[in-house]
Amino acid sequence: MEFHMSSSTKILLVNSDRDLSDALIYQLSLNDKYQIIESDEDNVFTQINNNSFNIVIINSQPSKLNGHNLTKKLRTGGFKNPIIMLITQSDASNVDNKLTIEANEYIIKPFKYPALLKSIELQLRQFGNTEDTQYNLGSYLFKPNSKILEANGNKSIRLTEKENDILKFLYQNLETIVSREILLHEVWGYNSKVTTHTLETHIYRLRQKIEIDPANACFLITETGGYRLKP
Repeated sequence: MEFHMSSSTKILLVNSDRDLSDALIYQLSLNDKYQIIESDEDNVFTQINNNSFNIVIINSQPSKLNGHNLTKKLRTGGFKNPIIMLITQSDASNVDNKLTIEANEYIIKPFKYPALLKSIELQLRQFGNTEDTQYNLGSYLFKPNSKILEANGNKSIRLTEKENDILKFLYQNLETIVSREILLHEVWGYNSKVTTHTLETHIYRLRQKIEIDPANACFLITETGGYRLKP
């Protein structure tokens, strides 16, 4: 089940508790930058393979959904993005004893929703500043902290700082049309000397690096009023 907003953060919610799931979806949907996709345990890897999730939230229930085992499987399968696990008070002792430390953060139920929102933003911010940060972009693996795109065959494409920032911001707003004005502000900040021509020049050079046919872009698409990154 998928819940779309005009969002930049894609969340996978793994859950078997209908009441909590509905409440979580409602609360998270109040923030219009979140896109929430719900899954049961059996379909998690299908969702992971078909989507680029920024973060996973697992509602662990000992009798229904073993979040610890699922997290181990995700890590073994190569999922590096943040995982937040919602656990019961009785399960907290395993975390305290460091028997299960695969998730990035554990939140004991019941909890207040602002605390969960704060945790989501904190984990995303911390992960965005680690060397592990990487995104799948078509046949490329985008490593923003290294300013590198790795192509098939281990070929590396080096990006300039501005090219890297453009690509990173567009990826954070995947499939969303980002206006030239917003992109200028996010990449160059408040600089009256920078014009849309500067942005267009950087977009042109970026396409020369990443597109097979730059004149017919497949990834970095020009739309009316701005640009859109297509995965």
